[in-house]
Amino acid sequence: MAKEKMTEEIVKDTSKKPDKKEIKKAKKLEKEAILTEKKKMEDKIDELQKRKKETKDKQEKKNLNSEIKTVKKQRSKVGKKDTFFGDVMAEMRLVRWPNKKEIFKYSIACLGFVLFFALFFFGIDALFALVKDLIN
Repeated sequence: MAKEKMTEEIVKDTSKKPDKKEIKKAKKLEKEAILTEKKKMEDKIDELQKRKKETKDKQEKKNLNSEIKTVKKQRSKVGKKDTFFGDVMAEMRLVRWPNKKEIFKYSIACLGFVLFFALFFFGIDALFALVKDLIN
C-alpha cells in the first residue's frame, strides 16, 4: 500500500501526463520497496526460528510458531493489491455460524421477547383506553 502511494505521488508530481521514464522509475521504486519489506520480514522469521530452536519451553515454542505463521502470512501479502472481493472472502472466513442448538435457543428467546412486548404494549393500550373512557 505504501509502495502504491509512492508510485501515485511520483505520477501526480508532474502536472502534465507522465512519460514512460517516470512510470518506469516509479515501478522500480515500488519493486525495491516491496523487496526490502519482504527482506525485513524474512529476517524476522529467521530470528524467530532461531529463538525457537534455542528455547526449551513448550509454551514459548507454541507462541513462536504462531508468530512465525502470522509473519509468513503478512509476507505473502506484501506487494499484492487489495481487492474488494478478496477482502470479503477474508472476512467471511472469520464468520462463525451458529449450530442447530444455538439457532433453536435464539429463536425461542426472540419469540419470547416478541410475546412479552406484545403483551406489554397491549396492556398499556388497554390501560390508556380505560383511562380515556373514565375521563369521557
